[in-house]
Amino acid sequence: MRWRSAVIILALGSVAAAAHARPPSRWIHHPSNQELINALPAETVRQGFGGAAIARCKVDAGGRLSACRLVHETPAGHGYGAALLALAPAYQLSPAAAKAEAVDGEVMLAEDWYRQDTPADWLRKPTPADMLVVWPTQAWAKGLGGRAIIACQVTTQGALLDCVTLSEKPAGEHFGAAAIALTPQFLMKPATLKGAPVVSMVNIPINFEAPGGPRRQDSFGSRKVVDPSIAWPEAPSHADVVAAYPAKARASGAGGRATLDCSLEKDGRLQHCSTVSEQPRGQGFAEAAKALAKRFRANPLPPKSGPASVQLPFTFDPAMLASGEPVIGKPQWASLPSVEDTNGAFKDIKATGDLRVTLKCKVQPGGTVAGCTAQNEQPAASGLAAAALALAPKFRLATWTVEGLPTIGGVVTVPILYRVGNGAPAAKPAP
Repeated sequence: MRWRSAVIILALGSVAAAAHARPPSRWIHHPSNQELINALPAETVRQGFGGAAIARCKVDAGGRLSACRLVHETPAGHGYGAALLALAPAYQLSPAAAKAEAVDGEVMLAEDWYRQDTPADWLRKPTPADMLVVWPTQAWAKGLGGRAIIACQVTTQGALLDCVTLSEKPAGEHFGAAAIALTPQFLMKPATLKGAPVVSMVNIPINFEAPGGPRRQDSFGSRKVVDPSIAWPEAPSHADVVAAYPAKARASGAGGRATLDCSLEKDGRLQHCSTVSEQPRGQGFAEAAKALAKRFRANPLPPKSGPASVQLPFTFDPAMLASGEPVIGKPQWASLPSVEDTNGAFKDIKATGDLRVTLKCKVQPGGTVAGCTAQNEQPAASGLAAAALALAPKFRLATWTVEGLPTIGGVVTVPILYRVGNGAPAAKPAP
């Protein structure tokens, strides 16, 4: 049973891609699996679910790390970030890796605690043509290539989310952002544990092979690629996806994914959608995705904006066909209450210290929430529940997620922490 994330090499351009070919080790020293487990809180180990954390650290010429600060943790609040920071002195990069990866004397340190028997593997790798669509505009105009390493979570459906740039070269040319923009093109077979799909973490190095010589900006590199998880004012609901589920796949209980490349028109509608990937083929998932694409609408584009496109992923999970709580994607906030909104809602609370309450709400068209109930108010009868419910109209979620699932029609939980005397609360949806 493995705790470490897979490293998947993806070289784009004239070099073929290879999965699970590990490069020479970057590390002279790193914690053992048992040390990773021992660094976690006992309750997190007992619960048995995995997580990941990423930190930015100073690195010296010998590869030793110091002054690390946390930049990403999932899920938050279970000790993964604190464990990584505590273990950071046990990591040491090879001097060659430290020299190659350091930017302004710093490197990114990523670790995960997901358990797996079999790591994630490729079902579809992006092509060089896919890469050209996301090539950074200025780098393309200057004829520059680059390299980026991104860390992503692989869902049980094989989609990538929560991607973070670990390194990019040359600095400032935005190849990290381009690599993340490419991830809707990725299709992976999820990692498994005892035969069942599980969440895992992968590090993906991507080479953008230099095109050679300056290029016109009206080529591929000038095309703006929009993030598919923007706050769409209109997007398909869970019920819409269930209704569009292909009949053949529905009858056999098959699941699948498709990614479309669509032009984003001035009015915010999607047109001219073409299939980028479909897995498995022959089940009707691409056609179902094209039918659903007609339900998307973004905010209108500025009058003088250039051509734009979006690479939109769709996941068809057979669990959607069962009765019960709707299957939705990992929620992301489109907007949160302001400090003024929060302080106004909680101004009459008399209790002191850390006050907690959880809202359970249904996601509405446009990403607003309604039908909220308050749970686990601490301290009880403090008035926090009523104040949080009054604040609920200020929350808004993205209506489509990076793994290609809806949020409209689903139920989210919103844990709220209000720390009296220390500003606004921290609030976020739990997956």
